[in-house]
Amino acid sequence: MTDRQELPVPGFTTSPWSPAGIAALHAAGPDVRSSLEAGLRAVLALALPPPHTPLDTGRSTPVRGEGDGLASLFADLIEDLLGQIELFGDGLHDITLDGVLLRGDGGYVAWGYASGTLEATSLAVVPRLLGTPTASEGTAPGVVLNATLGRA
Repeated sequence: MTDRQELPVPGFTTSPWSPAGIAALHAAGPDVRSSLEAGLRAVLALALPPPHTPLDTGRSTPVRGEGDGLASLFADLIEDLLGQIELFGDGLHDITLDGVLLRGDGGYVAWGYASGTLEATSLAVVPRLLGTPTASEGTAPGVVLNATLGRA
């Protein structure tokens, strides 16, 4: 028997959109990259109309972010992904993070790509990030991210 806590399986949950147009996401994973990727998949799930089915078309568009900490990195990645959603709408189907690096000053850089048909089908309403996401690492096994999105 061990007292070692189990690392979380990468994944996310989202709340339904409230009547005021607010939804929350919670993402977790055993490491920074998998947690960020799960969080960005949660953004896709909230932003795109159901059904949201990943589709491998071999087409992609870059997503990149930087931040002084994990929460600000997540915020920058969300903003970049929302910009791609504004351009491609439901022509996006999935997101993959290729890498996350710790900068020399203690901040982070991350990059990856959103994939799909990339047919420009702008959505009528693209959500926006409300406030600053929260990130916890080191206090529990794995990395946990939380963010709130709003739509008008």
